[in-house]
Amino acid sequence: MQTEYCELCGAPLTKKGRLVQIEGAKPMKVCDKCAKLGTEVQAPKPAGAGYGRPTLTRKPAAAGSAPSPSRKRDMFDYIEGDVVEDFAKRITAARQDKGYSQKDLAFILKMQEGDIKKLERGDRAPTEAERTKLENELGIQLLDSGSDADALQQGGVPATTLGDVLQVKKK
Repeated sequence: MQTEYCELCGAPLTKKGRLVQIEGAKPMKVCDKCAKLGTEVQAPKPAGAGYGRPTLTRKPAAAGSAPSPSRKRDMFDYIEGDVVEDFAKRITAARQDKGYSQKDLAFILKMQEGDIKKLERGDRAPTEAERTKLENELGIQLLDSGSDADALQQGGVPATTLGDVLQVKKK
């Protein structure tokens, strides 16, 4: 039989040794003398041991990926372009002009009928992929084009900015 040694002082272990965590380091198998220096922890159970359902762990979302379903969308999810405020009315009118029911449109676009209903009620804005599908099928524009006249005053001078409004105090 192979003898085990204390991972801290190197003394041979009597019995099994103790699993101890010292100052936030990973748990170590140590002798009784060194066990006083830290907090004793339980040994992790081997995989497959125990009863009941295994616990599932979620992988962290990759940066730039779609938000998790539990998180509400916010303004930063639509940085690429602003969806027009009346998108719900535009989608509904264009669908009716084409003679599609909500179910028909959902089938054509390979979307859920519930998603079409939410879009038409205005409960949520379309994702980038949904927006392009809707624009292509219904022949509508859902992005706010924002004219250059809004950004520039006459003579090519930029419109008033937040920096123009604020007055900086100089000491």
